[in-house]
Amino acid sequence: MATFTLEKHGHLAVLTLVSHEKRNLLTPQIALEIADAVNKLTDDTEIKALAVTGLQNSFCAGADLDALLEAANGDGEELQQIYSAFTSVAHSPLLTIALVNGPALGAGMNLAMACDIRIASGDAWFESRFFTLGIHPGGGHSWLLPQLVGWQQAAAMIFSGERLSATEALKAGFIKELVPADELLTRAKALTNHLATVPAELVRQTKTSMLALRGCVRQDDAVAFEFRQQFQSLQTDTARANISALLAKIQKK
Repeated sequence: MATFTLEKHGHLAVLTLVSHEKRNLLTPQIALEIADAVNKLTDDTEIKALAVTGLQNSFCAGADLDALLEAANGDGEELQQIYSAFTSVAHSPLLTIALVNGPALGAGMNLAMACDIRIASGDAWFESRFFTLGIHPGGGHSWLLPQLVGWQQAAAMIFSGERLSATEALKAGFIKELVPADELLTRAKALTNHLATVPAELVRQTKTSMLALRGCVRQDDAVAFEFRQQFQSLQTDTARANISALLAKIQKK
């Protein structure tokens, strides 16, 4: 039985978790299959963006408890495999968008946080939930959450078990927009429409640069890094044509 689907809408790929009877839990096998599918998308030169969502008012309820029990018994391999689902999204050179249509808990919250942009419906809510199980946050949760909502809100969610509703997530800046559930995909398409005229190589190069610069602390280093990337992009036929067309338009005025 399929656990997720992968559809293409022009340059936008949409990965939908479909194990809704299990609230789209991440098992080690599902996670590995997701990671493989996400990684293979980079071989498709038409794809520039990836949206991740769930089926029937459930985004992802977290990690499969059997895998956590394996780790509790001393074998961490399956836990690492679960991590692969969201780390593959986090490292993807594609623009990534989480379409959060329901609860995102623990590892499911990690999957949403791994995306560049998060859009949610009113049915969405977010909860760390690690302390409920008496375990340390995993998958980069305690590193990324404070970056997205601030130290204070992250501490409240991790230590106090505070749940973030869709409305609260919007106020906290955790999600970009709040839209009706049946409009999530439409909004993702609208956000990526502009990419139709942008070369896939440029999209991926820019996303890779953003990831590389996350750890940069000096502006001079960032400027030097971007000079190399921008100078290279200026040598492309697309850049030359666009610049020439804009110059011609200005000169007509």
